[in-house]
Amino acid sequence: MPKKYQIASLEELALRSVGRFVTDVGRHIIKPVCTISLTDPAHGIATLQLWLQWIKHQLVSSIPWYLYDRMSVEVLKAILNLINETKNSFSQYFPITTYLSEMNVIVNLTEVVIHSNLKTIEFSIWPKIMRHVLYKNLNAMTGLEVLDLGSGSAGWRTSGIEKMIIGGVSSMPNLMSFTLCFDCTDSIVTAIGQNCPKLRKLDVTASRSVTDRCLTVLRTCWQLRQIQLFRTSVSIAGYAELLSEHPNLEDIGRCDEFGYVLEHIRITGSYKQPLNLKVFESRDVTTEHLHLLVEMCPNLIKVSIVHDETINDVLILSALNNLTELKLLCCDFFTDRIKELLETKGSKLTNLHLEHVNEIDLNALVYISQFCPILKNLVLYNCEFVEHAAVIPKKLFVPPFKYLERIKCVADCAHLHLEFLLSHCINIKFIQLGSSTGIGDDTMARVLSKNPMNKLEELKILYSDDLSMKTVRLLMQNCDNLRRLSELESWQGISMAELNVFQNELRIINIDLDISPTLSLA
Repeated sequence: MPKKYQIASLEELALRSVGRFVTDVGRHIIKPVCTISLTDPAHGIATLQLWLQWIKHQLVSSIPWYLYDRMSVEVLKAILNLINETKNSFSQYFPITTYLSEMNVIVNLTEVVIHSNLKTIEFSIWPKIMRHVLYKNLNAMTGLEVLDLGSGSAGWRTSGIEKMIIGGVSSMPNLMSFTLCFDCTDSIVTAIGQNCPKLRKLDVTASRSVTDRCLTVLRTCWQLRQIQLFRTSVSIAGYAELLSEHPNLEDIGRCDEFGYVLEHIRITGSYKQPLNLKVFESRDVTTEHLHLLVEMCPNLIKVSIVHDETINDVLILSALNNLTELKLLCCDFFTDRIKELLETKGSKLTNLHLEHVNEIDLNALVYISQFCPILKNLVLYNCEFVEHAAVIPKKLFVPPFKYLERIKCVADCAHLHLEFLLSHCINIKFIQLGSSTGIGDDTMARVLSKNPMNKLEELKILYSDDLSMKTVRLLMQNCDNLRRLSELESWQGISMAELNVFQNELRIINIDLDISPTLSLA
């Protein structure tokens, strides 16, 4: 039986109370501030600022610095709830000017979390109405180490926002991670390079206004380890210069031209010693590029490639001694010698992702289980499963999938494939099955009879014609650590009446099990 809800710690309860304190003060000052603003707007603004400064002083003087980030999240959640509450209470008969004045006071409460004690903030989880206040006060977040602006305006940036960001990062000497997709510019990257010497991660994915011109200034960021430049305007020569100037760079994200980048480095004579890259992801590499890759980037840990007609020997990757994560797309398991590659390198693999890979049969799954004994994460996405007769010895040399913790299988497969996968992974924590796996009550019953999945925390089956409350009850009996059981609405064997009864049952016996639906493209 999954565990019951536990009482929150005193620390957690205290942090939630801080959020309520801020919104209670906010409710208290709405009326007087709005009343003053009606006759003297400037005085109203000044009064609001005095209150905001008072609240901020209470927070800073009362909350330990190491709890400040968690406190800020609780406060912003409380403010968001108050915004939604105010919106929902608005009536067409309510004066619009009064509503706007009240909303202005509530939204400006966002300012109270802004302080040099704040180390991490993620803009994208808050609505635009709150993000505007955060952008306005970026220059006051002088202690930030992680600034995640998400996708910005998704390409519809304004010069005003750019100035706010430049002003903000220019006062963040401790910044180690910066994210701004779509909207980043050369000017912003330049400001970061000039003012943030501790920078370790820079993500400007899909920002077309980022070009080669801003890369030179990043030389001063000698701690830079990860930079995401996919779909920017950085050229092959720009990538080559970046890799040559930053010997400690470990990850440049997806780069489909990376093979040509290596060629450029070799041709221009700037290659002096092996690159320190740990991650490689590309959708356009040739056999020649793979030879360059293993020679010039021998320290790679993670590799992701598309296998097409330009690659005639994937075994070239066998030269990578540190390889632990492998993602292969668009190939045939046996014809393209994936089996041989796993036989050679599988002993160190902890993550294996096969996407649009054909010729997956029960033998292939057995080979994976034997060649990759310490595998922790296995993804089989849109692969072609075939039901060839398999000869499985009664006793396998290696216990199959003993250390596997996560499985994602989104493919049209047979019951014997699923049973082999799920019956042996005794340490599994997460399972996601797609809508075409055809899994049903009988299969789950056989699996759970062999493997109770005591460590399973989340099960997500997107659709099934033949899953019912029988499986749910079996999971409840066996999986003591289950915390999430999603997409039950798409199990055709469960009626809405049964689901409602189950929800009510969980509430009555206080079981900590989330069965709310989630959206998925898989």
